[in-house]
Amino acid sequence: MSDTVTTSFLNACQGRLGGAELLEGKTDSDRKEIKEWIERFEKDLTPLAKALNEHLETRTYIVGHSITNADLWTFVKIHEQFSAMSRDGQLKRPHLTRWFDLIQEQTSELGHLAPIIIDLEAPELQIPPKEKATSAKASAGSTSASVDEKKAKKASKKEAKTEEKKAKKEANAASEEGTTTTTNTGDAQKKEKKAKAPKAPAAPAAPAAPTTPQPWQVDLRVGRILKVEKHPDADSLYVESIDVGEPEPRTVVSGLVKHIPIEEMENRWLVCVCNLKPAAMRGVKSFAMVLAATDDAGKLELVEPPKGSKPGDKCYFGDWKDEKPDEVMNPKKKIWETIQPGLHTTAELRAAWKSDEGAVHVLHTELGDCTVPSVVGAKIK
Repeated sequence: MSDTVTTSFLNACQGRLGGAELLEGKTDSDRKEIKEWIERFEKDLTPLAKALNEHLETRTYIVGHSITNADLWTFVKIHEQFSAMSRDGQLKRPHLTRWFDLIQEQTSELGHLAPIIIDLEAPELQIPPKEKATSAKASAGSTSASVDEKKAKKASKKEAKTEEKKAKKEANAASEEGTTTTTNTGDAQKKEKKAKAPKAPAAPAAPAAPTTPQPWQVDLRVGRILKVEKHPDADSLYVESIDVGEPEPRTVVSGLVKHIPIEEMENRWLVCVCNLKPAAMRGVKSFAMVLAATDDAGKLELVEPPKGSKPGDKCYFGDWKDEKPDEVMNPKKKIWETIQPGLHTTAELRAAWKSDEGAVHVLHTELGDCTVPSVVGAKIK
């Protein structure tokens, strides 16, 4: 694709997808990353598909949580390369294929690039056919002789055992009464030993782990702040003691000083992520994380449980009430990093998770939905 085509496409996208400010990056960090991504492949597109597939393994978009110029520029540059890909090639790069299909759908109405048909269905499993009955019949004749030999040997062994038992019976009959009594007792003991002990019931099989991270793997619970104070070594951090329904409260470190006054933090009800691996923050170990929603203007609000909640009440998305979260999320599997980009607030101020397919699952407890006071369309972290 020529630079003229790329420029024309980017300009056409600005009005439809949120304007230059959004597409060029919301923060200095995002703008820098977008520029670096574009410069990285400006001269050599050869490694783009492989590198992008790896980059998108835990991301919806290339930079940040919404579409940017990095996605649009890369989409144009890789369009020709992707259109030449076979279906096997697309399946070998599933993250790239998912991302390409998403960007193509968001920009399809512009009509700048010819749409590429992508088959997202998994290929059918090819099961080898069973052996034909004729083969079985053919093999039956060749094995008949060996079967006859086995039967003859079995009959011979059975006859030998019968004679051995008969001889033992005659010998026992000729023995003394005391010996007979001892023998009978011994036989009884042997029979007792031979009696099989009842088998213990088999342990239920452990449920199979999901192949891709799922929202129900995150342990979300209602919490209440019992005590809060400033971090001794960090001006922007609070150290909270939070009751999450356990015998002892958890120590939690949160970067909320600039957003919420300390007097508004005391006795506050909130939602906590309780199965992240504990992490030290400026010398104080944190054993959970507080959920907060931040809009594009930087306004932050805590996610709140429904009224009447108790510390430790389970919070769950959609219908995943009965699923059991991981005791501790494995950092290598990037469960939280995969789920978090889909967390947001709805137009009704409810906390929710949106899947890559666009399905929205509201966060709630048995008493109702988890909500925020006022921020709409905010990202939850």
